[in-house]
Amino acid sequence: MKTIFLSILLFTVYIAYPQEERLDEKIDKITYDWDLEADKLSTYEGLQFLCTDTDYRSKILTLLDDIHHYDTVLYGVLLKISKTSDDKEVKKTLKDIKKFEDEYNTQSFVHFMNEECQVQREIERNSEETANDVGINSYSGQVYLLETELYKYVKHVTARVDKIRIHVHHLSKHYN
Repeated sequence: MKTIFLSILLFTVYIAYPQEERLDEKIDKITYDWDLEADKLSTYEGLQFLCTDTDYRSKILTLLDDIHHYDTVLYGVLLKISKTSDDKEVKKTLKDIKKFEDEYNTQSFVHFMNEECQVQREIERNSEETANDVGINSYSGQVYLLETELYKYVKHVTARVDKIRIHVHHLSKHYN
């Protein structure tokens, strides 16, 4: 059964990606790229850059689209395999991809970041008035609260992306 699984997986990946880079390698690359960008996006300065720089925003959205594209390809391959295999790792991977696609799709990301950009603009617009305040009403308090929300969201996205990458590694080691 595992030989059949491996054959189907490798054949599907070969057909879908005849170029030099395998699906697991591509997922590695784009998730690594996401991890690098996630560190930037988790900060107030990173959010400011995302909100104001069209090229950077386009780069992030393209990266997310790529992640979702390869997750969808992987999902399709694993869905076919799951019909003839009882492999628990395949089923876990399918579940995790579905959850990621449902909760953290590009549209959800854009919506969340648009809201955060609006808050960031409001903080900056009122910065002179709040500069001398204390606590959560102060400029630094508001920045801290925004960064906390931003960090939590980006951390959730990253955890989902990394979880899928770990599944892919496990599957490729297990069946190679």
